[in-house]
Amino acid sequence: MTRITTAAQENQILAFMQQNQSQLDKLSAEVSSGVVAQNYSGIAPQSENLVNLKAQVAGQQDFNNTIDTVNARLQVMNLSIAQIQKAVQGFRELIPNGAFSTQQPTIQTQAKQLLLQVAGLLNVQDGTRYLFSGTAASTPPVDTSQLPTSPPSLATPVNGPPASGGYYAGGAPIPPAKIDTQFTIDYGISAQNAATFEPIIRVLNFIANTPSFSSASPTDAANLQTCANLLDGADGALTTMGGNIGLQEAQLASMQALHTNTINVAQNGISNIQSVDQATVITQLNQLDTQIQASFAATAQIDKLSLVNFLGGTG
Repeated sequence: MTRITTAAQENQILAFMQQNQSQLDKLSAEVSSGVVAQNYSGIAPQSENLVNLKAQVAGQQDFNNTIDTVNARLQVMNLSIAQIQKAVQGFRELIPNGAFSTQQPTIQTQAKQLLLQVAGLLNVQDGTRYLFSGTAASTPPVDTSQLPTSPPSLATPVNGPPASGGYYAGGAPIPPAKIDTQFTIDYGISAQNAATFEPIIRVLNFIANTPSFSSASPTDAANLQTCANLLDGADGALTTMGGNIGLQEAQLASMQALHTNTINVAQNGISNIQSVDQATVITQLNQLDTQIQASFAATAQIDKLSLVNFLGGTG
């Protein structure tokens, strides 16, 4: 029998069927994965935009991670500062009259206890570093073991290194944290701070190591007034420090909201490039499957044709 189709015609039909089958496989992959393509070549016209959007998401998320870390540290530091301030305010009420009392516990005993408490609060950690220790993140910043005891001086600051009679065993201030491409936040607080922690520790150490105070002694009266002035100044500085932390927390929250919004916008762009509309693709898939089945049927029918049955005979 003589076929009435040519090889070229059959090849063309097969080529169309292969194209349809390839498209069917692509649509099936889209339905199962939910994305347009498994690699950048499948979305070549928009691949550069996709890369940029993903880089933007990663960068904004890095900033948010830094903000989370800084915010957690600020909360812990603020809690320590608030506890120190409350304890110091209570101790300040003992000066000067409490210094002349022999009632137990004496002011010296209370000063020793509060000195240890302040040291503990300044040696606080967040799980990864000592927060008041500057760049010496693995070292407790306050070591009171080498503070002067005989005789202590109210005129000499004690926030030097322990080897020289001070208490500060930490490092230099930490650098500001970068929370945006053009914005940093200087949140580091050192236990060496000369306006807040140093005068508190100096006063407590002085009182703890002064055997007694006499209301009849002009020197004692002057020293106690100096202690009161130093604690009052530290109290005011602690209030300012707490206010600064509150301001920084608000700045962090605002910046994080901005980054989060940027991430959401970028992710929507990524989704528009990569993701598929399941309902639309399933409709296309069904239509293409119908077309392929029809092509198979047509091809099978064409293969049966010969000149004889075309002219009305039997094949």
